[in-house]
Amino acid sequence: MWPLSLGHGLNDGYGAFLSALLPLLISRFGMSLAAAGLLSSIRTSVASFGQLPLGALADRGRARWLVILGPAVTCAAMSLLGILPTYWAVAAALVAAGIGTAAFHPAGASLVSGGDGRRGMSMAVFSAGGTLGAALGPLLIAGVVGNLGLSFTPVLLLPAWALVLLLVRVVPREARPEKRDRPRLRTHPSAGQVVRLWTIGVLREFVSMSYYTFLAVLWIRRGASLTLASLALTVYSLSGVAGDLVGGRLSDRFGRKRVIVGSVAGAIPLFYLFLLTDGALSLLFLALAGAVLVASIPVSVVFGQELVPDQKGLVSGVLMGFAWGIGALLIGLVGYLGDVLGLEVALGLLTVLLVPATLLAAGLKEPHRNG
Repeated sequence: MWPLSLGHGLNDGYGAFLSALLPLLISRFGMSLAAAGLLSSIRTSVASFGQLPLGALADRGRARWLVILGPAVTCAAMSLLGILPTYWAVAAALVAAGIGTAAFHPAGASLVSGGDGRRGMSMAVFSAGGTLGAALGPLLIAGVVGNLGLSFTPVLLLPAWALVLLLVRVVPREARPEKRDRPRLRTHPSAGQVVRLWTIGVLREFVSMSYYTFLAVLWIRRGASLTLASLALTVYSLSGVAGDLVGGRLSDRFGRKRVIVGSVAGAIPLFYLFLLTDGALSLLFLALAGAVLVASIPVSVVFGQELVPDQKGLVSGVLMGFAWGIGALLIGLVGYLGDVLGLEVALGLLTVLLVPATLLAAGLKEPHRNG
């Protein structure tokens, strides 16, 4: 598992550079906030929706090379952001980074093993690598730029490519899939269950990403310093690592459905307690909410793979990329509601969406575990 988790951390860590570099890029190119937001949308959209075709390609015996080339492309593109001369050059680099991310995620998820009854834990370790990388990536790029300057971001190509070469050596070759006719995913007997899982994923990601997007703004409006606001982001991100691992382990012992239901339902009161409290207590409830909600992400992917075992890459792309992409497109609505009603009220209303997600999860049927 460790090569896949390492690749996930590498890909998502470098992919997280944009958030830390965005203020400097705004200053360099004289961008408006709308233009800056477009850059983030470009990468997110390509990375999310590109997982469908690339997940299907992984199912055709190309998963190993996608797992290696994905981080290589992502890291190369993101390491060059500090020296690119124009806005559109940055946009092109982010398209490339999005393709790299889209290549890695479904392919990596399709290679996760665990036929000994520990597939949930294996997927959790894989997921935790990406969560940890995304939390630490901004700190890495901030350290380089803060000490050396924006023009030195290409130095990060060296450690990235060293790790990519390590992946070439240690990622095992996959068995070639048998050539046989496979039912299309939309006509698969478990298609209804996959749609249910996808809908839960959209609602969950919409809530989770909205909290992450507006978390620093919320804390600063409460009177906190920028340092404390940044700490809240780090706490929220890192709590997801614990959620990944605990959720995966529990799903192996008690079943996928129980964990998904408990995760989505359990996060509801914790988010409200975060909104209703302040200071250290609020930070504690934020960490618990993040950990509990994220616990269902790797479990949902394993659930889908067990429903459609012959198309693990494609179903992983649907449940990760396609769900994340749709959720991300809706975040602007939360910003609008925040302007009209206030940010805490908007987030409180948004959290209600976890109720229908819980009801959908309660209707899932536990898949057979065949390794």
